[in-house]
Amino acid sequence: MFVYIVRHGETEWNVEGRTQGACDIGLTDEGRRQALRLARRLKGVPIRKIYCSDLKRAFETASIIGNEIGRQWVATPLLREACFGKWEGHTIGEIECIFPGQLSRWYRDHTFCAPGGESLSCVRERIIKFIDQIKSLEIAQDEGILVVSHALTCKVLILELMDLPLSYIRRIKQDNTGLTVIKVLPDEGNVLVSLNETYHVAD
Repeated sequence: MFVYIVRHGETEWNVEGRTQGACDIGLTDEGRRQALRLARRLKGVPIRKIYCSDLKRAFETASIIGNEIGRQWVATPLLREACFGKWEGHTIGEIECIFPGQLSRWYRDHTFCAPGGESLSCVRERIIKFIDQIKSLEIAQDEGILVVSHALTCKVLILELMDLPLSYIRRIKQDNTGLTVIKVLPDEGNVLVSLNETYHVAD
């Protein structure tokens, strides 16, 4: 089985560099165009099911793709972005000024939470539950599922499927509608086929 992992399309807060987290921000017109371009890239790919975060930006991305390739999508809170609490709505620079040292600690200490937020370990627990769910699916080895989620959540999913530690989280980039493909093997280590493909955005 292949797992196709996609970050949602562009939002206004992406453009402004603001931390979104659990805030329910919708797509820009460009974000919708990105999703449509990716959908056209995925036409003909044997995707059996689409799973997405229930936050608007991921749900809308999944709906655009699903309508274009003729597949239904299922929303789940397990694929939500990390909740960043009081950091949300702020740029990285603002977070550093208002909450000095907290951001670096959040990346270093996986049990640390932003004020009113969620730790990396909590996100990982959600992702493990999601992986357990998809393991039970009866999908042929040459077919796959599409997962539409968020930057950090996508990274955690990639690390978990590749059996890599959370400490690698900052070594992965996941752009808007960036496509990562992992082949899940039943008796061997999973294989990273591609990481953060974005050439469809320029089409």
